[in-house]
Amino acid sequence: MGRLDGKVAAITGGASGIGEATVRLFVAEGARVGFADRDGARGSDLARQIQGDGGNVLFVETRMERQAEAEAFIGRTVERFGRLDILVNNAAIRLYHTVEDAGEESWDTIWGVNVKGYAFCARAAIPELRLSGKGSIVNIASNSAFIASYHSVQYDTTKAAVTGLTRAMARDHAEDGIRVNALCPGPTMTPFHRRRAAEAGKTLEEFREEFGRPTMLGRPGEPREIAACALFLASDEASFVTGACLIADGGESATGSNRALKPSG
Repeated sequence: MGRLDGKVAAITGGASGIGEATVRLFVAEGARVGFADRDGARGSDLARQIQGDGGNVLFVETRMERQAEAEAFIGRTVERFGRLDILVNNAAIRLYHTVEDAGEESWDTIWGVNVKGYAFCARAAIPELRLSGKGSIVNIASNSAFIASYHSVQYDTTKAAVTGLTRAMARDHAEDGIRVNALCPGPTMTPFHRRRAAEAGKTLEEFREEFGRPTMLGRPGEPREIAACALFLASDEASFVTGACLIADGGESATGSNRALKPSG
């Protein structure tokens, strides 16, 4: 018996990184999964892989900042699987700016994906989650909601907004039997950060050592470790958890000195 047997989940940003790890884990735990991503080629390839291994998934190429597309993704997932029990809002982008050099267009772009996209999917999902009787929403935020980083004013702001969105939705929909929680990862070795290593001219091990140095564990996390936390929050094992922010950052946010030095490269 899997921990999500009989459940249907919708996962955004599911084609790579934490999203891909979450799709794979949820399928392994018995869920039928609809997942969305703006990368149509990568998402379609992942869906073929999982289906080839016997998993039941649906991929929908989606730009989450567009309300019609976000709602269509939820609609197609429900149409395919007949219900919805779990929503994992994971799709996000990161831009590196200070408030001085962040322009209107970049603010609109990151706010649209990182905040409005979460709200658009939740808006479409809540009527279906209400019908399930024990719905769960997991919003992937970041420990950047609590800790300032250099040149990340837009990303930090949007992730703080996600934690506020989470608490507000949890309050509004507790009586509907819907739990809403935020998961706040710290440094995690996703493909995005592997590309950053290459762009900085560093070996993967050099980047990994520097990236994970601020954590108590002395290393960055892996996407599968964050996916395991999402699984807990989504599952009935977290039946008394709502309105919470689960920090999974290897102790980085508890050190008090995590980003005191400017990053090199």
